[in-house]
Amino acid sequence: MKAAPYGSWQSPITADKVAGLSVRFLEVHIQGETVYWLERNPNEGGRVVLMSWNGGEGAKEVLPKEYSVRTRANEYGGGALLIAGNRIYFSNDKDQQLYCFENGKVREITDEKNARFADGCVDAKDGSLYYVREVHGKKVDNTIVKINPATGEIKTVASGHDFYSNPRISPDGRFLAYVRWDQPNMSWDGCELYVLDLKSSRERLIAGGVEESIADPQWRPDGGLYYVSDRSGFWNLYKEGVADSLYPMNAEFTHPQWVFRTSLYAFSKEGIVASYVKNGVSGCVRQTKEGWKQLDLPYTEVDGLVASGDRVALIAGSPLQPMSLVVYDLKKQQDLFVKRSGPPLADASWISLPKAIEFPTTGGKTAHAFYYPPCNPKFQGMPGEKPPVLVISHGGPTAGVSPCYSTKILYWTSRGFAVVDVNYGGSTGYGRDYRMRLNGQWGIVDVDDCTNAPLYLAEKGLADKERFAIEGGSAGGFTTLAVLAFRDVFKVGADYFGVSDLEGLAVHTHKFEERYLDLLVGPYPQDKATYVERSPLYSVDKIKCPVIIFQGDEDAVVPPAQSEMMYKSLKARGIPTAYLLYKGEQHGFRKAENIQRSLEAQLYFFSKVLKFPLGEKVPPVEIDNLKALESKGS
Repeated sequence: MKAAPYGSWQSPITADKVAGLSVRFLEVHIQGETVYWLERNPNEGGRVVLMSWNGGEGAKEVLPKEYSVRTRANEYGGGALLIAGNRIYFSNDKDQQLYCFENGKVREITDEKNARFADGCVDAKDGSLYYVREVHGKKVDNTIVKINPATGEIKTVASGHDFYSNPRISPDGRFLAYVRWDQPNMSWDGCELYVLDLKSSRERLIAGGVEESIADPQWRPDGGLYYVSDRSGFWNLYKEGVADSLYPMNAEFTHPQWVFRTSLYAFSKEGIVASYVKNGVSGCVRQTKEGWKQLDLPYTEVDGLVASGDRVALIAGSPLQPMSLVVYDLKKQQDLFVKRSGPPLADASWISLPKAIEFPTTGGKTAHAFYYPPCNPKFQGMPGEKPPVLVISHGGPTAGVSPCYSTKILYWTSRGFAVVDVNYGGSTGYGRDYRMRLNGQWGIVDVDDCTNAPLYLAEKGLADKERFAIEGGSAGGFTTLAVLAFRDVFKVGADYFGVSDLEGLAVHTHKFEERYLDLLVGPYPQDKATYVERSPLYSVDKIKCPVIIFQGDEDAVVPPAQSEMMYKSLKARGIPTAYLLYKGEQHGFRKAENIQRSLEAQLYFFSKVLKFPLGEKVPPVEIDNLKALESKGS
């Protein structure tokens, strides 16, 4: 192995390969023997493609290329696809209307130009559709509607609350289950599961409340209603009329509903098949005649689980396998079909295997993260040198990370960086109490945890304390900027469409999150002083290290003004900074060329700040106040 400075190692895991292979699987359906799923393809400008597989014909694209299957309901979307026999219903990204694909032809069903549709179900008796509808006018109105797919006629069946999700009709067509909640709650804080009698129009509360989160109601083919609740402190499985959890476990059987149609359980021929998250890592169980048994699948991250007969389809990955579309036979206990998000970028010797760490943090508590050491079979660090560490602060902030194959993480570890992917207090995968740590404490708990993680690694001799870097997107971008403003331990940061002004976010963001900060920070405008106090923009004078900022010009979640104000303030203060604004990008980059440019720009920027030579040719970035960096010397 050749000795070379950390950060300068040559790697076959290049930015163009990472970008070109960043296919993302979004949702899965089974209809008979056929499995359907969505793929977001960065090589087609982020177009979302409908694919199918039935074992006979192999995987194939279903819709004409002019269609992209995506809804923008709640801005984050999800639930854009519905399969009903030989009919496929979908939301088209371009106009947000519902369409039907049948017998090789596409026809438009709805014609409401200010409406978005998501998370539909179909009445098997008469073919009626039930959808969440979001109408944008002077205000945004969310309802559940019934749609006649032949005429496009729309009738409201549930209204009067801020948000709705998961409309699911009973097998006999008599009852409609759905979830509803009101601001300032998000669904993972507290919501309610109702059942509507479609004949009498009477509703009844099944479960939930302002301090109980309900998710993923489903009707079993025999008519029983199942759902997920966190009343025990963890999101566990329940059945209507049964007080106890079906499988009590200190684990989460759902993900926070940032997108519609989030499901981790389904009904197979023999019983329930479910995935769960325990301490940030996924596992699977199945219900058999002999009771519940662990399902021996090699995955650490699972999403979009569905089932039919003896088949299970899911989106899954592990440290050694990229996220993949997997079809598994329960009876044969073997994979029938696997489609990976892309071929391996290098052999296993280049893969940094994650290690779960639990580290001390503020207030005598502990927090969680996954640590990835530098890994390159051809290079090692210089004698006596310790690696720089890149801290990743995830978005949400109510979300979580798992130890799964990530080409973006491998991009850094194969060049000599250590990476620590932090599940700070407020993250999911560790129970309700851990998730609630962030309430009233956003900008404090997350900042403490993202600071203490690399300090822990440095104390263990695994990282260079003088070369801490941090990156994050959206809410993770806020944490990144807050860490740089309020903690003096990092040398460089990369902010992806991050929040810099909490007050601006509270006033200008979209409906889904417009009261989110009431719980994370405090009621607005009553607690305006707290918003200002925790906003990096108003403490930009405390940021001493260089920052590179990335932003999409069509971002409706964190408007470009947030990034532009931060950039201009840093530039005016003489801080080395760079700002890359991408046309046509929204909240999260979808185009391969922009994903590639961002990775290369971040590496170039980091090399200038942390003073390591590049092991490859990288397009330069225009850095404002570059002389301030050069004056510090090598």
